[in-house]
Amino acid sequence: MFKSPLYCVRIIFFLCAAFYISGVSAAVTDLPQAPIYLWSEKPLVSPDREVVKDQRVYFVDNPSIKPFWPDPAIANGTASVIFPGGGYVCLAIDHEGDALARWLTARGVAAFVVRYRMQEYGFPAPLLDGQRAVRLVRKNAKNWGLDPNKIGVIGFSAGGHLAASVATRSDFVVDKADPLLSISARPDFAVLGYPVITLEGENAHAGSRKSLLGDNPSQVLVHENSLQYQVKAGVPPVFMFHGVGDQAVPVANSTAFFNEVLKYNKQSELHLYQSTGHGVGMVQGQGSISTWTQALEAWMKQNGWLK
Repeated sequence: MFKSPLYCVRIIFFLCAAFYISGVSAAVTDLPQAPIYLWSEKPLVSPDREVVKDQRVYFVDNPSIKPFWPDPAIANGTASVIFPGGGYVCLAIDHEGDALARWLTARGVAAFVVRYRMQEYGFPAPLLDGQRAVRLVRKNAKNWGLDPNKIGVIGFSAGGHLAASVATRSDFVVDKADPLLSISARPDFAVLGYPVITLEGENAHAGSRKSLLGDNPSQVLVHENSLQYQVKAGVPPVFMFHGVGDQAVPVANSTAFFNEVLKYNKQSELHLYQSTGHGVGMVQGQGSISTWTQALEAWMKQNGWLK
């Protein structure tokens, strides 16, 4: 039977469309869906003590990243490595982790929520986990459809201390035999929500200091982990937000850090809100501070991390 040229064109179009769609599905399927252990070259700690209670993760023995992928139609190559807070005692894995990851993927950004080691290991384990998380994402960027020059870190409270540590101490080295040491751990941007910054003086968060550094840390160790002193040339652009009346982590933590960042990076922003609360994360109904994601979205668009 004779078929018109228009009929043939339609058949070819639908065949090509079907092939394209199946190809995209295969590509998405190829992306890892399960958590990825950060230190895969080492044997897993057993028994693994990790437990989840009331949307908090405790006792991380085998640190990992949990990937969240955007729809390929809107993926823009940007990635964010997320550190939930919890005073280095636990991880607020939902409203400071997974919920933010879903918000990011809806805007085309791949997200990786980190379960990092805490008080059971102390310093420098969290920093090493944070560095490794960035290195692991950057190492796999090409295979995962990401831009290795658009990898940021996001952290809240003590997770903000970790994110700021990675941003300012990306060259910190313990093990020179680390197989990923040659890959840069420096993030391309950092987002810090009501972060713990200083571990000394009246504005220190005593709980985070004890969990990270122990009961009687040396003054040198406390000073080195007070991150306003770690800011230097090359610090990435930073977005920060904090409640002026935060009763857990004083707002002076953010202002001290931001004043140092401004000496080197004018792409940065600090947003202060009329709030006494702490641990807001993605929780709505907390007043104006719950609009922080709107400011973040505008900042990311202005700097090319969102379309």
